[in-house]
Amino acid sequence: MPLKYIYIDSNPVDRLHFCQTLKRFDNLKLMAEFSDAVNASEFLNYNEIDFAIISSDLPVYDGFEFSDQLKQKIEIVMLTKNPQDAIKAFEEGFVDCIQKPVSYERFKKTVDKLVKRITPVNLSEKKEDYFIHFKCNLKSEKVLVNNIKWIEAMGDYVKIVTQNKSYVVLSSMKAFISRLPENQFVRIHKSYIVNLKKVINHDSNKVFMDGKLLPLSRNQKLTFKKNFAKYQ
Repeated sequence: MPLKYIYIDSNPVDRLHFCQTLKRFDNLKLMAEFSDAVNASEFLNYNEIDFAIISSDLPVYDGFEFSDQLKQKIEIVMLTKNPQDAIKAFEEGFVDCIQKPVSYERFKKTVDKLVKRITPVNLSEKKEDYFIHFKCNLKSEKVLVNNIKWIEAMGDYVKIVTQNKSYVVLSSMKAFISRLPENQFVRIHKSYIVNLKKVINHDSNKVFMDGKLLPLSRNQKLTFKKNFAKYQ
């Protein structure tokens, strides 16, 4: 499935030129392009994407400010004419920061990084070293997927509970579960996603995790039991 993205650049010439390069990537799907971050933010209120390509010099607020105010957790690729932006971009946890003009060869390296970060791992591959990347308290973090015990909804945020630590991340539950291995992680309630490898047992309305009882909703019971049986 192609990775969905938006492209934001106030320079129409740069935008037109780079769009020609972007069309060469069959594994990417352009959802919309914008000349400013305001309209892009409005679009993201109603649409989910995997990543955004943003120019650093946008009107109203720049690429960094756009990233800071995002409600939806997405990966960011920054385009810039200022080499100094690269330092801040990597501090912010962006996937990449590329100096304009961008060549096909240079952006291909960025696409490879995006695919590694975003594409969920198929369970049959059994990749024990699969990490998920995110920002927490303005720091870039990575967590081994198999160490995640459960994910809990907290308004506009989710809490990721692992073996040793918890992280609060700006994301919706729907967006976060889409980044996890399918069938290994299932939603058991509107407020909880569990790693089936960490489930100890369950009854008709509760799931027993290590150190916690989580609610099992009636609507999710059948899907949970079907997938949980695969790990017994």
